[in-house]
Amino acid sequence: MQITRGAVRRYLLEYGEESAAEWIVSTSDDEFIQVCGIGSWLLVAGPSTPSGASMTLANAAAIAAVCVHDGHPRKLARSRRRKLPELSAEEARRIRAEPYPMELSFSVPSHYGVTEEIKEFWADPGPGA
Repeated sequence: MQITRGAVRRYLLEYGEESAAEWIVSTSDDEFIQVCGIGSWLLVAGPSTPSGASMTLANAAAIAAVCVHDGHPRKLARSRRRKLPELSAEEARRIRAEPYPMELSFSVPSHYGVTEEIKEFWADPGPGA
């Protein structure tokens, strides 16, 4: 999952995770790549909707950030995103232009940061579960 810290911060605020939202902007590249690795895993192996669709990018990014921030998996403070004020064009450009630690991301496994605890907590139980 390739995303910016600013985008993850916004998703965290939408889900009521203010502490993690403040933390994400100053994470080390290693911590941020863990967030991206966990988010990537959640998109392919995490819980799905009754129709079989995977969770949204916003949901996966916020959950992943909370896992790294807290040191363990848990549900988000809000199950639905709250609407935030619209970003100015300048702020939206700034978030899109934030650097991504690409070189580091190529040196770690694709699901870097995913632990057995995260797998047990968030794995998709499959149909009918």
